[in-house]
Amino acid sequence: MTRDDIERPRAPARPALAPAVRRPVTVLALLGLLMLVVPALIFAGDTSASRLDTAVKEFVLEHAPAGSWDIIRGLDWLGEPIGRGLLLIGVTLACLAAGRRALGITAAISIAAISVLATALKPLVGRRIHDGFLCYPSGHSAALTAAAMIVGLLVADVFGLRSAAGTAVIVAITAAGGALTAWAQINLDAHYPTDTVGGFGCALLVVPATAVLVDRFRARRARYA
Repeated sequence: MTRDDIERPRAPARPALAPAVRRPVTVLALLGLLMLVVPALIFAGDTSASRLDTAVKEFVLEHAPAGSWDIIRGLDWLGEPIGRGLLLIGVTLACLAAGRRALGITAAISIAAISVLATALKPLVGRRIHDGFLCYPSGHSAALTAAAMIVGLLVADVFGLRSAAGTAVIVAITAAGGALTAWAQINLDAHYPTDTVGGFGCALLVVPATAVLVDRFRARRARYA
């Protein structure tokens, strides 16, 4: 180590939420809370599809591309425990490889926390499908939407996008991930369509909340170091 290395100040660690998108992503968290809570209140205790669920399901099934079954099954597998674990590891490693340690920590914590939260909410909401299986919110949709949102945050930060462009990229990637997962779950008849809305909201809420907590913890730790 040379004298220049000792005297040269270290570059500040990148936060989990890039400053340019911090405020709009916080707004997305509030939207996620509404998307999670409102359907939970409306459909609590239900054991059948609503009119909206039936209409959306019919539309999705009628427009499913030929030969898409393998894609559907693959998306569903990513939401299963092994697939979800590999997804968590892959997204976290991608963040670390890009030098975004705080975002990597956020990815690991938030995807794991979403699995716990979705499981805990199911008996509280009490919505059921197929002979009594608890279904709200969709854990598959929540996990894959969260992974997509982390990717969106990573892309926006790595490319240094400004607020509007960064927010657009985050929303687009998150929406694409959530829509693909919802499409798979509806085709498999594993969830009511509105269950996937709750899963999407769960991800929108948990990922930004986790990122804020990670940034605050790191800032406090740096202050007292």
